[in-house]
Amino acid sequence: MLSIIVCVKQVPDTQKAVFDPKTGAIDRSATGNIMNPDDRHALEMALALKDAHGATLCALTMGPPHADEVLYEACALGADRGVLLSDPRFAGADSLATSRALARAIERLGPFDIIVTGREAIDGNTGHVAYQLSEFLDAPLVSQIHRIRIDGAHAIIERQYGHEYQTIRCPLPALLSVGSRDNRVRHPRLADIAAGAVQPIRRMTMDDIGGSESDYGASGSPTIVIGAELFSHTRGREALPGGTAEKVEALVHRLKKHNILRY
Repeated sequence: MLSIIVCVKQVPDTQKAVFDPKTGAIDRSATGNIMNPDDRHALEMALALKDAHGATLCALTMGPPHADEVLYEACALGADRGVLLSDPRFAGADSLATSRALARAIERLGPFDIIVTGREAIDGNTGHVAYQLSEFLDAPLVSQIHRIRIDGAHAIIERQYGHEYQTIRCPLPALLSVGSRDNRVRHPRLADIAAGAVQPIRRMTMDDIGGSESDYGASGSPTIVIGAELFSHTRGREALPGGTAEKVEALVHRLKKHNILRY
């Protein structure tokens, strides 16, 4: 039976976010939290693999104590257990320090066949964690997955490669990076929500994963924020002159100019 770990993250709902006007940072105390959208698609891929091949599925998150909410949600959707990696010494971590902590937690959780992560988080949009986990765990990383099946000790993956598709045979253990276009997420049933709400959550701290305080949090983060700036998008309206043929030609020209249409 496969052993799958899916990494999920609790993030501020950026559609309703409140920002500190001085720093430009999200005021997390005044903003509601949700499961990171790409991580929902990562969880869906893990659940699909579980449905197709049989697996034990562990949802792992790193964050403050209330981040266990996304683990209960993952259990309601079909994860077998949840693990919360939480410690004040992890505060202020950038993607590298976060990946280091997650990798060490994964190593403590035991042998795994597949790790699934979201492509990026909406509160940072770096897209770094999957690649850093791949390096820390010495596991191959596959992204832009269109279709996947397990064949013994390998995964047979059809993935998008530019404007084409390629099929690769990847040895396990492997790491999969999943984005919002890779699948459609399921919704939990009421009975599953009730069952997930009482699922026991394992809690791990720095003492459980090892290392020193200099490895984690702000001390272990090489990223330096030089400044922050608030900005907003505005929409404009433009009328294209001429008849239908001229308007179509002008529209196609603009789409090619902005690399929206490539042919």
